[in-house]
Amino acid sequence: MGLRDVENAFSRYVFDEMPRRLYQPDIDRITEDDLQDHPIDRSAAIEEKVRGLLHYGILSHRWLPLEPSFQDIVSGKTLDGPGWEKLRKFCDVANKIYGVELVWSDTCCIDKTSSSELDESLRCMFRWYRNAHICLAYLAETTSIDGFGNDEWFTRGWTLQELLAPRTIRFFCKNWTPLTTCRNDKDDHTPNQQILDIITKTTGISSQDLQAFVPGPFQVDKRMVWAAARETTRSEDVAYSLMGIFDVSIPIAYGEGAQRAFFRLVEAIMQVSNEPAVLNWAGKPAHIHRLSTAFPSTPACYVGHPVYDRSHAADERREFVLTNRGLRIRLLVVPVDLVTGLNTLTTSIQDHAMFRCNRFKISSLAIEGPSFPVFDRTSTNRYAYSLGIINYAMIQGERKDPILPKSCIAYLLTRLEGTRSFAKRVLPVCHDWKKVETKTFITFDLPKDFTVAKRNWLTTVWI
Repeated sequence: MGLRDVENAFSRYVFDEMPRRLYQPDIDRITEDDLQDHPIDRSAAIEEKVRGLLHYGILSHRWLPLEPSFQDIVSGKTLDGPGWEKLRKFCDVANKIYGVELVWSDTCCIDKTSSSELDESLRCMFRWYRNAHICLAYLAETTSIDGFGNDEWFTRGWTLQELLAPRTIRFFCKNWTPLTTCRNDKDDHTPNQQILDIITKTTGISSQDLQAFVPGPFQVDKRMVWAAARETTRSEDVAYSLMGIFDVSIPIAYGEGAQRAFFRLVEAIMQVSNEPAVLNWAGKPAHIHRLSTAFPSTPACYVGHPVYDRSHAADERREFVLTNRGLRIRLLVVPVDLVTGLNTLTTSIQDHAMFRCNRFKISSLAIEGPSFPVFDRTSTNRYAYSLGIINYAMIQGERKDPILPKSCIAYLLTRLEGTRSFAKRVLPVCHDWKKVETKTFITFDLPKDFTVAKRNWLTTVWI
């Protein structure tokens, strides 16, 4: 019989921190003597010993033909083929080089016939890769470090978190030869510099982010770009594969479609983050919420985003709430005039339009987009426009005026405003501001490094 507190710690770690079906029968190897001589408190000593006893290796790879399934392993079936050979080599290398007795692969360690087990596995995947003693990344198309960055492994959605999560990772080429002489390819040592440079060039992820990545709902714009060009077999996995990176959880619902899954991911990020970087996108919105155009349709909407200066955001507090009217958010709203098409009765302007902002003395602000409405269908009521600035700061508390950086990032907002007296009073009340779809990001520079704006410019909008 083992020590009771050791058994409890063992059970918690196995069920909460390790992949399914990995177990270690030798719990009695932790004795009272191991704990008494430890320089720290007993609970910390137990946790350290349990973690050391439960070392496991994990595989990162692209699926090959004839991959073994969970049912194959349970039935004792053994076949030949690339997938089986990869599994054998993985087990052999993990044991001989890193001394681990427990290994895990997504091909054969998840019962994919069980929707509940698949759901749990996808939600926990980042944590399982993070806690692994060693992650072996097998690159089936790579024969040397020179072609390392061209491997298909870098194009897949799930391998992004498999690159970021592990503390220790080792890359192996087609014949299971390691690409470097280091035990950890994330280490910042001279022999690793070439492989780190290739990863950064291929993925856009800095060495610092590779070596010290912290999951969480921050730097959303930058992290979305890492995923923008990656592909997944199931379209919903574009969103599901990012849950661990942003440290959020959403139910797995295959069949809901890529846009709805990504919509739910961004909503989950907004619920736990007050960082405006999640708003720093342009392009096609998700057509999921009937009244909101404030959610991006894909990670690609963040590509090319302007740099969001966080230096003035020391006391930043933002609220993003999705309501039945749209996304409720406070923006610094500044009116602009549509200059293009003033002398026509056209209902909309196509492709690009020119705007003027008198408040900031901007005579011409060119914006590209599919279309910009001018009049409603009756040609009676005109659309008004404003800029909704997202990167303002309230660094001196809620009762002080907002501060704008030198480079401002904004949405283009529009709503109907009547041309007759009755409509002028009624339409602004009945029609909320809407975010206009733009092909490019809207940015403009102010003359000073920072500008103090008026508090009454802050407006709660539903977009």
